[in-house]
Amino acid sequence: MATKDMSTGNPMKVLYAFAVPMIISVLFQQFYNIADSLIAGNFILDGGGALAAVNAAYPVTVVFIAVGNGFGVGGSVVISRLFGSKNFSRTKTAAKTAIINILVFASIFTLIGILTSKPLLSLMNSQDLGEDVFAQSVDYLNIYIYGLIFLFVYNVVSSIFQALGNSKTPLFLLVFSTLFNVAIDYIFVKYCDMGVRGLAWGTFIAQGIASMISLAALLINIAKLPKENSVSEESISDVESAKTNNRKALENNVFSISTWRSIMIMSIPGILQNSTVSIGQLFVQGLVNSFGNANLVAAYGSAFKINYIIISVFLTISNAMATFTSQNIGAQRLDRAKKGLKGGIVSITAIALICTAAYLIFAKQLVAAFTRDNNKEIIDIGAKFLYILSPFYIIVCIKIIFDGFIRGAGDMAGFTTSTMTDLIIRVGLSSIFVKGLNMGYESIWWSWPIGWVIGAIVAVVFYISRRWQKTSMKKI
Repeated sequence: MATKDMSTGNPMKVLYAFAVPMIISVLFQQFYNIADSLIAGNFILDGGGALAAVNAAYPVTVVFIAVGNGFGVGGSVVISRLFGSKNFSRTKTAAKTAIINILVFASIFTLIGILTSKPLLSLMNSQDLGEDVFAQSVDYLNIYIYGLIFLFVYNVVSSIFQALGNSKTPLFLLVFSTLFNVAIDYIFVKYCDMGVRGLAWGTFIAQGIASMISLAALLINIAKLPKENSVSEESISDVESAKTNNRKALENNVFSISTWRSIMIMSIPGILQNSTVSIGQLFVQGLVNSFGNANLVAAYGSAFKINYIIISVFLTISNAMATFTSQNIGAQRLDRAKKGLKGGIVSITAIALICTAAYLIFAKQLVAAFTRDNNKEIIDIGAKFLYILSPFYIIVCIKIIFDGFIRGAGDMAGFTTSTMTDLIIRVGLSSIFVKGLNMGYESIWWSWPIGWVIGAIVAVVFYISRRWQKTSMKKI
């Protein structure tokens, strides 16, 4: 469970050694997320209704995941910068502050979720899928929301581990959680006949156990950090440290207001960006639901999750890039940060080309895994979605890697603008194509690559403008 200073050693070897466990971890996480759909489609024999119910609720769960990830991103940027500058006292305080912060916000969002779950599903036209499907979707979502505190804590703890250069511990915990979740999902559905409620309770239990274990492991880890800073006390910029030279008092801080402000400053743009993107996905899901075709919803939900497997890999490499960049900027090694970006571009492009080929060749087989009876309509619709999107993976991966760099450099405005441009175009075109031009559901698929292309241009422009160099000079 050792931490890792990424400001020393061969930049590419350090970045790869850090990123590979994260990629494996996110693949398990995606399997964790799609397990419910796989089990619903293969073991709940109700003509695809259970699969449609789980897929209809999925975009709402993604909103909550996005919020949790946003808090994780904000905390990781602050903590990795402090860790890179060898300011271990404030690193410990920042980690504890981030944990307390997420516990408070998790409670708030749980209450919000309980009050808005049914209205959100209604807003997405889920009633058009039938009363039974809608009722199952509401049950699934409500149980999922009860476990938000576990989801939020796990995401933030994993981000803190990664900020400390440790991407292996979150991987081990996620592998355990995923396998355990799949096992109890199967038992609840196959042998206890609990339907979609069994899937939701399985996720609740698995996330709860994983979050508690990961939190305990993190607290043990940060206690092992050096007790003395490796930099002079004069170099510490925190307002509180300017008031006292007592390192021991600083180390024992459980919550720091100034550090909390820094975490929120870094978190809020990411939360707004992530949640807005997810809310945009709710809108797109509503357009899909409005066609009143359960097979279409099942196909879109299944293909969306298959697509998101590779997108999540890109995002993981972007997160690794952000941590690498932030640590090296904290160590005043901008040259290493730039070398890491070049290596990241090469790696992510190679992965994009491989996945494009795989999806073009095996699209139908991948979608078919979600339906026991090989429903031809579901398979054909889902495959068409992948056929349209996968050739553009090389574009979106370039966008995402530049996003990671400028986020690690602290340019949250540039990062948010890039992603929001993609979202606005994607959602706007989907609405125009379906409602304005009556072009049918396939036109929704085409809005994705158009948004990716324009978003990539914006991200590259922000990098070339070098405004990130100004933000990287600011103190945490």
